[in-house]
Amino acid sequence: PYWFRTFRYIRLDICTREEPLVIDRMDYAMTGYPLEAVTKVHTSDESHEAIWDISLRTLRRCMHETYEDCPFYEQLQYAMDTRSQILYTYMVSGDDRLARQCIDDFHRSQRYDGLINCSYPSYGPNVIPGFSIYYILMIYDHMMYFGDMELVRRYMPTVEGILDFFRRNRDERGLVGKIGGLNGRDRYWSFIDWTTQWDATTGVPAATLEGPVTMESLLYIYGLMHASEMMAAIGRQSDAALYMKEADEVKAAVNAHCMGECGLYQDGPGIEAYSQHCQVFAVLTEMVTGDEARRMMLEVLDPQKDYARCSVAMAFYMFRAVEKAGLYDYTQQLWDPWRQMVENHMTTCVEDSVNGRSDCHAWGALALYELPAVILGVRPGKPGFETIRISPVRGYLTQAEGDVVTPKGMVHVCWHWDGTSMNVEAKGPENVKLEILSKA
Repeated sequence: PYWFRTFRYIRLDICTREEPLVIDRMDYAMTGYPLEAVTKVHTSDESHEAIWDISLRTLRRCMHETYEDCPFYEQLQYAMDTRSQILYTYMVSGDDRLARQCIDDFHRSQRYDGLINCSYPSYGPNVIPGFSIYYILMIYDHMMYFGDMELVRRYMPTVEGILDFFRRNRDERGLVGKIGGLNGRDRYWSFIDWTTQWDATTGVPAATLEGPVTMESLLYIYGLMHASEMMAAIGRQSDAALYMKEADEVKAAVNAHCMGECGLYQDGPGIEAYSQHCQVFAVLTEMVTGDEARRMMLEVLDPQKDYARCSVAMAFYMFRAVEKAGLYDYTQQLWDPWRQMVENHMTTCVEDSVNGRSDCHAWGALALYELPAVILGVRPGKPGFETIRISPVRGYLTQAEGDVVTPKGMVHVCWHWDGTSMNVEAKGPENVKLEILSKA
């Protein structure tokens, strides 16, 4: 076929009869998007080098004329997967060409009800409501990295349509009602993550069997918060305020109906089932802050407790929550799934550890963001990197150094921990303000 094919092994069956056989060489053609990775990072954790290697290879293999979840099975551009892949692309190459196309692709998939197709281009409807929220985050990320306000204005009506769907589907309690359920059985698939506890319910919290799932309310809040920032950035201050008012109302409903007696957010209102996911997004949406956020995260990070755990797919959000809660040293253990991939001689990142279907899934290329953006701390301080914020997060590490690409040019960061303080040195492009902070 003309379409590219993937393989792990090639077996040749050759019958030579009386003639001798000499194989001089064997070649294969590799095809993919021309990703030019220029960011380089070294840390005091030696395992990061191999993890970076398999992560970069995974991202490359999942980029062709669109982003893809995987190069073998579906080869589909999914919004949740792609939001992460785009961030990884920004951090290693500073290239937004495929991202801009992706944003427009999903815009063109918007349905009559306001949601987008969860994967697009595709030949039929395929809806995961929460994935529409990841599309909002995708546009927000582009605004922060490239500062293209015309792009934000162009796609803001799509964002408004998505958020209006969730608003219309709030129930009498103020929560996002039951808008989906199991894959293949309900109208929409409320997929959250592949985790052992939710395998029988197709990646959806089992609470879906009795009503709505809390995660869809939390995702709605998260989308409102980011959309509010974008509205403010393009001068629509009153709309920004309305979105934050809506977010506060949904937060109040979640607090009233989804908080369990154990002090954790339930997977569904009144359902005594708990996951890392709800606590992670409670922290990210600032439902809880400070000591309470720290307590909640410590509880669900306990390996002895049987909570549904964030897989490779949700690792980006778990890492953001432990960072926000001041628990980044816990990432020493959170990197273990990638260390296991390396020990298993994987050359790309797996989809998840539940079904073991795909051995190349780019939502797992987390290191491409984590090392330059968080450990070295190079992130946009203002939209378009008009200010470059350098705020390294040490965690369990003692040293890190590298060069990170930004739309304004390369940034060099070097820091080391002397046992009591972090010493940070940074150099960036001329005429761009560096804002240097450290989170020891």
